[in-house]
Amino acid sequence: MVDSHKGIILSLLGFSLLSFGDATIKYLSSYYTTYSLVLYNSLFGLLVLLLLSPWLGGIKNTLKDSRITWHLLRGALVFVQLSLIVYSFSHLPLAKAYAIAFVAPLFSALLAIPLLRDRLGWHHVIGMGVGFLGVLTVLRPGIIPMELASIAALLSALFFSLVNITARHMRSSTHTLMSWSFYPHLVIIAISLLIFNSELQWLRQVDVGYLLFMGTVSALGGICLARAFAYANTATAASFHYVQMLWGVGLGYFIFGEMIDFWTAIGAVVIIVSGIWLIRMER
Repeated sequence: MVDSHKGIILSLLGFSLLSFGDATIKYLSSYYTTYSLVLYNSLFGLLVLLLLSPWLGGIKNTLKDSRITWHLLRGALVFVQLSLIVYSFSHLPLAKAYAIAFVAPLFSALLAIPLLRDRLGWHHVIGMGVGFLGVLTVLRPGIIPMELASIAALLSALFFSLVNITARHMRSSTHTLMSWSFYPHLVIIAISLLIFNSELQWLRQVDVGYLLFMGTVSALGGICLARAFAYANTATAASFHYVQMLWGVGLGYFIFGEMIDFWTAIGAVVIIVSGIWLIRMER
């Protein structure tokens, strides 16, 4: 049932909560490795999901999901995307990392052509062209040194678009609200412990509150967004993703003392405009 007002409110709330989780990750990145933060984000996020499971479809129904294999694939993609963006948060101002990562709708439009057999319309060409100019404005290759963290943010956008394309493929499957986050969290925890065990650090007792907050806002943000896309159409709900840029500027300034530079601001506006253009044209 379409209810745009509820969808908009939930979308704003969901993306805002995720921004606070990102700020917490950035703060903790001074004390933990990237893979440690990825692991703890999923551990505490999964804890919150389990506590809320009776209202999210239940664990029993979640385990009966009809496309567990696809959920596991999404989990692997989310692991790579989260690792890349966490690394970029630890080395870049929050607003700049967001500006680069917001190129994801452009990647989604481009990858949907071979993967989902979407048609390449004139609006795709215009949106991707404008967005590419925005990325060049932020990165300014050849003028300033290309940072590894900037490349990580760009690659995180690529993997985020793959996560979204996978979700589009799964949209007709039977699933609970809990399953969208439950399986990715399990995959992330398994990969972290089995493959990147040597990179992990023990949790400091003083950080338990921060990590619990991070897991809570991440889980609640994901739930809000899932409901937002249920109430409002995709174009409307997705358009409010860019409220994170405002939070990135505000939280970056007040918590970390970061100032957004002129070219990053200009490039961010161009990328956001192109992304909204693509999202709205998908109608």
